[in-house]
Amino acid sequence: MRTRSVPPRLITAVRLLLFAVFAGYGTIKLLGGQYDYGDWVISNRTQDGTSVVWAFYGYSPVYGRFTGLYELVPALLLLSRRTATLGALALFAVSLNITVMDFAYGYPMVKYFSLAYTLLCLFLVAQDRDRLLAAFWHRPERDGGKAH
Repeated sequence: MRTRSVPPRLITAVRLLLFAVFAGYGTIKLLGGQYDYGDWVISNRTQDGTSVVWAFYGYSPVYGRFTGLYELVPALLLLSRRTATLGALALFAVSLNITVMDFAYGYPMVKYFSLAYTLLCLFLVAQDRDRLLAAFWHRPERDGGKAH
């Protein structure tokens, strides 16, 4: 096992920051906020990309709230050291999708925040790269390399 050059307190601070951000957004979505629910008429010719996206996600209240689970559940996983890597991997996928969407649909400044959160998730994943490699790609030698 290699030694870390990153202070453990920094890793904990990043985990807590990402927990706060994604738990907050996830909770807002679960409570019915953020998306445009209800009756509306919208056209991509008269509305900006942000409004079209919010209307699309809000078209189905079930789906809109389900996206809240995508953020809340992995955020909760960040609170435990045992599950933090899984939470960081899941949030990396979620935040990468959000970042691409934010840039593709011309969101204002928030797109830079989502990019920062994506990079912070990647930072957490990189801190556990040895564990991930050992778990998924490196096969431990057992009994002199013989399979049973």
